[in-house]
Amino acid sequence: MDNPQIEIQIVDNSLQDNHYWKKLISMFVMVGLKFEIHCWNEETEEIKTALKFGKEKSADWEFGTIIEGVIDEKFIEMIYHTVKPPDIAIYNKMTPFFSIFFENGFSSEHYGTELHILSAPMNDADFTVLLKNLQEYAIINEF
Repeated sequence: MDNPQIEIQIVDNSLQDNHYWKKLISMFVMVGLKFEIHCWNEETEEIKTALKFGKEKSADWEFGTIIEGVIDEKFIEMIYHTVKPPDIAIYNKMTPFFSIFFENGFSSEHYGTELHILSAPMNDADFTVLLKNLQEYAIINEF
């Protein structure tokens, strides 16, 4: 395969910050792309934050809310300044949002502990180095 799909599962709970998550998501977030953010209904602050960048999407997810919109500079700034949540009882959360999807095939799921890339950057040295550095903290699968 010339351009494999990549799945990254962050399994090392010792990560104290979301530096790697921010670096990875910054390689795929682009002005003009559509996004969806999925939150559980009880995550009211997260929903309020997401609604600053989009609108609620009609969905049949009984226990959750989906916000959709188009990525702009303010959205990118929000991503770059996302603070790693202190609530790590279930997941070592990298982001306060349960899931983030970009129309280019990138997704950050389970609070940023599971990342999917449908179309990796071609010949991107920074991406290759980042994946190598992540191997210490994550399981990386290519399909």
